[in-house]
Amino acid sequence: MYKVLLVEDDPVCSSSINKLLSEFCQIHITSSAAIALNLASANKYNLVMIDSNLHSGASGIGTANSIRNLSSYGFVPIVAFAITKLTESKEYLLSRGYTHLISEPFNIRNFAQQIKFILSSPLNVNDPVFMPAKKNSIPKLVY
Repeated sequence: MYKVLLVEDDPVCSSSINKLLSEFCQIHITSSAAIALNLASANKYNLVMIDSNLHSGASGIGTANSIRNLSSYGFVPIVAFAITKLTESKEYLLSRGYTHLISEPFNIRNFAQQIKFILSSPLNVNDPVFMPAKKNSIPKLVY
């Protein structure tokens, strides 16, 4: 079973994601960036999902960047998602530690399949998060 860290400040969204993924993931949920960093330091997650629009404390983007900088998270997918439309550019999010993007509107029926795909696709040194963006590169993004 995959271990997933979900950082989300909307309890309805957290509950929905937990229900969708619970059959193949063990999910730790927090709304706090500080707790997310502590959990990431103490555990080894296969996937981290962070709402890029966190409303309390540190931003989702800052949290993703901090987790990416932990030594054991160099090759762990970090997914940006939001119930509201993402206001940040895709390139900006990729340069801040995220590896994938799921933005509104996302099809809830396909959400679990998208997460399964991300979990089964290992990151490598050619992925955008590990190399400076090239003008003609196409990052791996999930919609």
